[in-house]
Amino acid sequence: MEITKIEEQRLWKLYGVDFAAAATSSAMVSPFIAVVDRAIIENVNGKTPLGKGIVQGFKTIITRPLEFAGSTQFRLVFGLYFGTYLTANVVDTANERLGITGTTAAWYKFIATSVMNMGVCIYKDRTFTRMFGVTTTRALPKFTYLCFAARDSMTVAASFNAPVYFASWLQENYSLDQRDSKVTAQLACPALVQFISTPIHLLGLDLYNRPNATSNQRVGLIRKEYFKSALARVGRIGPAFGIGGVGNTYFRGFRKYI
Repeated sequence: MEITKIEEQRLWKLYGVDFAAAATSSAMVSPFIAVVDRAIIENVNGKTPLGKGIVQGFKTIITRPLEFAGSTQFRLVFGLYFGTYLTANVVDTANERLGITGTTAAWYKFIATSVMNMGVCIYKDRTFTRMFGVTTTRALPKFTYLCFAARDSMTVAASFNAPVYFASWLQENYSLDQRDSKVTAQLACPALVQFISTPIHLLGLDLYNRPNATSNQRVGLIRKEYFKSALARVGRIGPAFGIGGVGNTYFRGFRKYI
């Protein structure tokens, strides 16, 4: 498909908005997510209770913001969400340019964001698990990687694909306008899927922390930690793909001026 010089310039400007929207949204939500991710890991391995870990994390943000912003903990989380949002935005823009719509566009977006999100998120979780663990640093079990990949694919689908269909369903069945249905769907879908993915996340962590645990011991840990870990993950995913997703959509709205 040929493109004129003017169209090319406009396309690069659209990509610029995509970049700025991804960066701004990621900066908004990454501090909270970094704190909660560390707190969940240290709670599961018994290093620090969940509530105490979250309080300590926010205390660091408030009292030593520059140190926190330069930490590996923050930079990994920011890189993860910036990369994920940027990929989703660029794919959306490319689909629009090429006239790709419907299910095909949704699949392209899902595949691209899944590859980006899972790749960086697994690296981030591997680093976090080693940084904040209580055992001797060692390679993560292959099944832990599989658990993290399954968890992330569910989150990506619930964050970037499901809201479109859920918003349409809300409009048809509850007479919500387009804006309200989109915001509701963007906030609800990523949060609800955490109640399904949390056991997978806990299992992946436990396989690393307790390589010799029995199946009954693993089930017992998941039962014990499920409710508070699920709520914590809902709390972190709300900003990550809920509030962050709404913010990303808002900032991308400036494309109409190009």
